[in-house]
Amino acid sequence: MEVGVDIVDLDRIETIYRRYGRKFLQRILSDEEITLCLQKPQVIASIAGRFAAKEAVVKALGTGFSGTVHWKSFEILNDERGRPYVRQVDADCFPAGCLVKISIAHDRHAAIATALIEL
Repeated sequence: MEVGVDIVDLDRIETIYRRYGRKFLQRILSDEEITLCLQKPQVIASIAGRFAAKEAVVKALGTGFSGTVHWKSFEILNDERGRPYVRQVDADCFPAGCLVKISIAHDRHAAIATALIEL
């Protein structure tokens, strides 16, 4: 079992988003993730939460964003109850049979995510 954690400053994400707009989002998020973020009442917190979740996942994997793992190799989506989950996009980004669980939280200043991977 491996754990990854990441925390992101909301002001940092807002600054990047204001400067680069949708181009920034398209670099790190899938179209479905972008749609989810833009529908949320707290758009910046949603973007930051997904950013932190992706970072936490690659930390738990121990790979970082390298080799077969890229920003869009997996998605951070929400189930029908709003709970975040990871959907693998690229078949070879996670080891076969691994289970990935995530949790995301945010307040006025930061978003934090934790990823737990069972290999």
